[in-house]
Formats: sequence, structure tokens, C-alpha cells
Amino acid sequence: MDENKNQNMPKFDDLDDRVIAEGSQQPAFSMKTSLDPEDPTKDNPYFDNTKQHSKEEIEKFKKFFQGR
Repeated sequence: MDENKNQNMPKFDDLDDRVIAEGSQQPAFSMKTSLDPEDPTKDNPYFDNTKQHSKEEIEKFKKFFQGR
């Protein structure tokens, strides 16, 4: 690692512009509507179309968003 690069970065404990919270212990509920696209990779801000994805990554992504 380049030591000069790390000297300019703030220490993790000094960062105050973000919130780090524990995950919820309560169940979550989500619902698919008729407005949701058939393909969850379309118009999804969590999917990066500029990157090359493996078939396994795409299947995991689709499974997560489609609930299958």
C-alpha cells in the first residue's frame, strides 16, 4: 500500500458525516407491485450497468429483488 496516500485520509473514528447503525432485529416486509419492472436490473439504482457482472452475480441480484 502507498503510505503517502493513507496519511491524507482521515482516521475512521474522526469521521462524523455518516451513521453506522446495527441491523434491525425486527422482520421487514416488501411488496412487488404492477409498477415494478419485470427485470430488476432495469432502472435500479443498486445495479451498476457500467460494470461487467458474472451470471452468478446477476442471478443473486435478481433473486434478492424478485424474492425468488
